[in-house]
Amino acid sequence: MRLSGGNTSLLIEPSALKGELDIESIEKPVERAYQVIRRAILTGELPSGSHLREEALAQMTGTSRTPVREALGRLTAEGLARPENRSRFVADFSFEEVIVIFDIRTRLEGYAARLAATRIRDDEIARMTEIVDAIDELGDGQSEEAVLRFANLNGLFHAGIIEATHSTQLRTLSSQAVALPLEMIKKFVWEQPVNIRRSNAQHRDILGALAARNPEWAEASMSAHILSTRPVRKPSGI
Repeated sequence: MRLSGGNTSLLIEPSALKGELDIESIEKPVERAYQVIRRAILTGELPSGSHLREEALAQMTGTSRTPVREALGRLTAEGLARPENRSRFVADFSFEEVIVIFDIRTRLEGYAARLAATRIRDDEIARMTEIVDAIDELGDGQSEEAVLRFANLNGLFHAGIIEATHSTQLRTLSSQAVALPLEMIKKFVWEQPVNIRRSNAQHRDILGALAARNPEWAEASMSAHILSTRPVRKPSGI
């Protein structure tokens, strides 16, 4: 299944809709390295500021330094890693920085939903409906695997809206912000629950606005959706 728009496309693998990613089944060393390192960052196994040493990561991923180097390039482009001289480190996921990311996405994706409502095609609505249906199957799961599956599907939903704008400029501007799976950061870095059922109910509301070709409704629903999922700073001492 493929979300397409302009000169780019986003492939939705059947495994993303049906269940978890099987790392052992990934044959390409670059993809294996990327998925293993990405998961380690998002689950906190590699915490913020960790030095991403190629030799250690090659051992962890069962690959070599070359695919690890390429994987780190992708993770840097996504904002999960940051370069410093010739080294790379896990990006800063401090509370303040996470809130900045949420605020950027609220504004950016609210506008994207507004624009998409005037440009989205019926086949794109059908594909996004499949994603929402797949998320429904997760129920209220809070296990690591359930949240990982939700993160993948949620990312596809949000990326699908960006694609439905059919705007090269918007896709370019939003690529890094949308790549960050905020629900994973919220769950495993800030240890706050992810309400999958509520989030997907909001997805259906956004989808309804897109299907109705109502830009004001789409923008308001998307902005409210992202704001409702922002993490809350815990009082000191708790």
